[in-house]
Amino acid sequence: MWGLVVRWLTGGGLNGLAEQFRLAHEAKIKATTHDQKLAADLDMQRIEAMVQMTQLANADRWSATSIGRYLIAIPFGLWYSLIIADSILAFEWDVLALPPAIMDLSIWLFPAIIVGDLGNSFFKSRR
Repeated sequence: MWGLVVRWLTGGGLNGLAEQFRLAHEAKIKATTHDQKLAADLDMQRIEAMVQMTQLANADRWSATSIGRYLIAIPFGLWYSLIIADSILAFEWDVLALPPAIMDLSIWLFPAIIVGDLGNSFFKSRR
């Protein structure tokens, strides 16, 4: 059950892309007009591009953005998840608020990590 919840929250990851690709391929096979085949081809190319972007983003584990993701984004994500779980399930323990300076950092670091990953992927694709 937890696996289903995680897949639902994360959008399925590569498994979701594989399912989308399978459906687009079926649509191409079932297509009766040239326009339907072209639309299915475009969907398949879009999905392939998304898979390639995912592979590029995950290829360099030791880049600054990857290290930042592991040291900053994952702990903050876990912290936010604990806040939500505590709010919904009313646990005995309380999730402490972060100091304002650290909270301000998180507001800037999340977009910086995302922009860094996108820029890194863009320049790698240009090589």
